[in-house]
Amino acid sequence: MTSAMEELKVATAAHHERLERRVDVARHLRSRTAYRALLERFYGFHRPIEETLAPFAGPFTPRHPLLARDIAALGGDVAKLPTATRLPRVGSLHDALGVLYVLEGSALGGAVIGRMVDQRLGLRSAFFARRGIAPRWRAFGAHVERHAPVPPTAAIATFEDMEAWLCR
Repeated sequence: MTSAMEELKVATAAHHERLERRVDVARHLRSRTAYRALLERFYGFHRPIEETLAPFAGPFTPRHPLLARDIAALGGDVAKLPTATRLPRVGSLHDALGVLYVLEGSALGGAVIGRMVDQRLGLRSAFFARRGIAPRWRAFGAHVERHAPVPPTAAIATFEDMEAWLCR
């Protein structure tokens, strides 16, 4: 019997792979300016979607304040940044869990990016943190399993909307 998390992974794999390929994080780690531009794009997506998720997020805290901290450390000002308007619909807990699957999964992958940021740019990233991510992912997985099944519709929409925003 497969878990709800495994089902989400299988259902979204092609979308996840396409997003990673198109964003090409390594390209944005060539300079602090390019890295800040990447963080600003992430912020422009995370802030509005995390605000939409607030009524359904349960124990999961927003990560856009971490992005704001990293952007400020690089001389940026989040008050001047555009934000995405094309966002996945979140009308239920199951929608929220699909969206959070993508956001929490990106935090898990972000630990690898955090090492790259440190090595290539000599920076410590709050957003791409390396500490505490695995326990957060396990807690999220347990939360998903308690509310299973979780249709992949919102997760797929999140990958697509994030790709549209980050790659424009």
